[in-house]
Amino acid sequence: MKAKSFHRLTGVVVFAWLLIIAGCSSNDEPKPIDCNATDLAITLSTKTDPVDCGVSNGSITVSATGGEAPYQFKLSTGSYGSGTTFNNLGAGSFTFMVKDANGCERTLAGIVLSAPSSPVAGASTISSHTNCLTPNGSITIHVTGGTPPYKYKIGSGAFGSSNNFSELKAGSYAITVQDDADCSITINDVVASNTNVSYVADIKPILQTSCIKSGCHNGDNGADRNWSVFANVRASAQAIKTRTGNKSMPADIAPTGLPQNQIDLIACWVDSGAQDN
Repeated sequence: MKAKSFHRLTGVVVFAWLLIIAGCSSNDEPKPIDCNATDLAITLSTKTDPVDCGVSNGSITVSATGGEAPYQFKLSTGSYGSGTTFNNLGAGSFTFMVKDANGCERTLAGIVLSAPSSPVAGASTISSHTNCLTPNGSITIHVTGGTPPYKYKIGSGAFGSSNNFSELKAGSYAITVQDDADCSITINDVVASNTNVSYVADIKPILQTSCIKSGCHNGDNGADRNWSVFANVRASAQAIKTRTGNKSMPADIAPTGLPQNQIDLIACWVDSGAQDN
């Protein structure tokens, strides 16, 4: 082999090896999918109410269309799985989510199960999380029926008399309501993100500093991985949120990851719709 050809081949091998070490090879992440444009949807198929107060034998079945099969489903506060039927449910209001093969998600909220003598869940009053770095979302619970007065608790917290829960981040919450006859219901609500984080002022500088580097998201690994182009960033928004959140990206500083305030800003921007603002 001629010396010039040998050196050229050696250079190519070294460059490829450096990309692998940096974690920026063209195979290190899925092709970008714009989850904001997907036709993925989740709908209610059937539901069965529990037979009595304090009995958890209700069920809800959901289904999905669009997007990219296979689908996974979860009760908002649970974990994803392949099952579409959720059993052993008591009275309450339930929120479900679907995730498709592309990692896109959709939500189905306000599916109510009622039981004799139990309180009945009404539509909650929910305020979005609007301040990214200072949680300010809230949920106010509304119930009727059963035997007042009611007690309320969020998650594993203690019962109290207030039906309002404030200073909440965007996310899924399970709130238990118990009446004076000890009949209880669970209400699953989702606080949305509406933080108006700016792509131009907040997100783009993070990408330019930490991600748009030689051999990594500057187009070296394909035009669709050039994050100088907003359309590519938006199409990869969910993956960016996931991987910066678990600190596997940027790969050259994993597992330390970005500063937490930058991770939070990225998550807020994605949760708010990954807008070009």
